[in-house]
Amino acid sequence: MECVFGLVGDGFALVVADTSAVHSILVHKSNEDKIMVLDSHKLLGASGESGDRAQFTEYVQKNVALYQFRNGIPLTTAAAANFTRGELATALRKNPYSVNILLAGYDKETGPSLYYIDYIASLHKVEKGAFGYGSYFSLSMMDRHYHSGMTVEEAIDLVDKCIMEIRLRLVVAPPNFVIKIVDKDGAREYAWRESVKDTSAPA
Repeated sequence: MECVFGLVGDGFALVVADTSAVHSILVHKSNEDKIMVLDSHKLLGASGESGDRAQFTEYVQKNVALYQFRNGIPLTTAAAANFTRGELATALRKNPYSVNILLAGYDKETGPSLYYIDYIASLHKVEKGAFGYGSYFSLSMMDRHYHSGMTVEEAIDLVDKCIMEIRLRLVVAPPNFVIKIVDKDGAREYAWRESVKDTSAPA
């Protein structure tokens, strides 16, 4: 029961994801980071089949790094989003990836931005977005409480409301979430919201 959601605020963008690695009725781990740092000013939150998610996000990350290495300048967030969309569209006609993506970034010229890319290669620039079963609740909370120009404190308060709603109303809600932020100072981990901690098996 995955959940990835994100929003754009005043000078920053946030991406939030659950951290559960699940297969069928089994939870394999509760600290799986599903938000990849693409480069110094980009975040890629992904949901979908774990193999496709890991393989495709790493593929995008390495190609973004390769472009910067070859050309000496990084891709803009819009260019990275269009590259990602193009690769999904190409794969769709060969061996499709079951992966949904929220790509957040910060550019000096345009500021923060958030792109919604689904598994059939639809691309939209959005102010807020979500994937997974948790999106039913996080999108409704954001529709009610989101406004443009939010401060970091307001955005984190809204994120906490979304997480509480998911935990309260989703029948098999993920217990833990990771929050990452990207702004003029770069992409970084902001906080975790944990209700279950992974414990090592007794010897």
